[in-house]
Amino acid sequence: MKSLAKAFRWGTAALAVAALLGPAAGVASAATPVTAVVPVTPVSGNEATITVGVGEATPAVSPDGGKAYVAAVDGNNQLVLKTVDTQADAVIGQLVLGTWQGRPFLALSADGSRLYVLNGLSLTVVDTASLTALASVTVPDQPRPTGWSAGSTEGLALSPDGSTLYVAQNGPQTYRQEGQSRVLEFATAQRAFTTQVQLTASELGSVVVRPGSHDVYVGSSSGVYHLSTAGAAPSLVGVVSGTAAATAGDYELAFTPDGTRLFTVSGTGTGAGALINPDTDTVTTNLRLLSPDGDLEYPQVSADGSRLYLVDNDLTNGPSVLVFDATTGAALPDETVSGLDESNVDGLALGPDGDTMYVTGSTSPNSALQIINY
Repeated sequence: MKSLAKAFRWGTAALAVAALLGPAAGVASAATPVTAVVPVTPVSGNEATITVGVGEATPAVSPDGGKAYVAAVDGNNQLVLKTVDTQADAVIGQLVLGTWQGRPFLALSADGSRLYVLNGLSLTVVDTASLTALASVTVPDQPRPTGWSAGSTEGLALSPDGSTLYVAQNGPQTYRQEGQSRVLEFATAQRAFTTQVQLTASELGSVVVRPGSHDVYVGSSSGVYHLSTAGAAPSLVGVVSGTAAATAGDYELAFTPDGTRLFTVSGTGTGAGALINPDTDTVTTNLRLLSPDGDLEYPQVSADGSRLYLVDNDLTNGPSVLVFDATTGAALPDETVSGLDESNVDGLALGPDGDTMYVTGSTSPNSALQIINY
């Protein structure tokens, strides 16, 4: 393993569930509707770089930190879910999920018993104890004109009570034309898509749920949408004023664990972002996260809410994880995690122990999960 710049240790969380970013990410975590969450003392992962496939990979981490789940593309163009023992640094199980359809997104229940994997237009419900697929459900066909193709899926999030998944899907496409996007609801008990809400933006990014609420926020090319899920079907509250103008496309989102602050990151390579007060749906601070510009991805906030982590896939100097003060947005260069083994990073998750980072990406010709103590 290459040497790493050791970052600030922000303390052990009593109970936290790691989530990816991404467009954001790609991972979300929340409580399940039927199983009580028993407090655990999470463990730190053992530093290593573990081969998980040959293509794109996305990580999630169990509530106790003992296992990492990685959805990765194999040599047969299949998306394979692999379970990694973070203490032994070994793959201990795998489940083939079908032909790879696009960037995978993961959502893990707070008790770690259920993992939801979105692979393009296919959603798989996985029992993590047995590593078996309980159901595989196709996203409902998207209404569109003849000859148009369905939009790609861009995000996945789980409600605080674990009863509902939210899937972000771009608008349908044809040559130089795009239609309206949508967010779909999936009932985890029935394992079925139930309803949807149409959005005017053609391109979406992260979908995130405000902790402890019925509020869902969606990044897009037109700004950050605020949806209410308190009713039988999700409804549009509005677009956060100034978001699109502030960052030229707010695609990637991340909440602080207490739900008081929402970070948005541009997906257009400007290096810009914004800090939103979700109580008022206003931008409190416009952020210059990378100067002069750059493509920042997979935002994650520490369990104590003090740090914002972003991946910078710098083509010249190699990828790194940049660290920011989550209250002010100020860069903390002394805490940057650099010298990664990956040539390009596909995903980032923070361990529940507060000291371990899980990075996935390309280690040509393979893809890998790198476990970093920082």
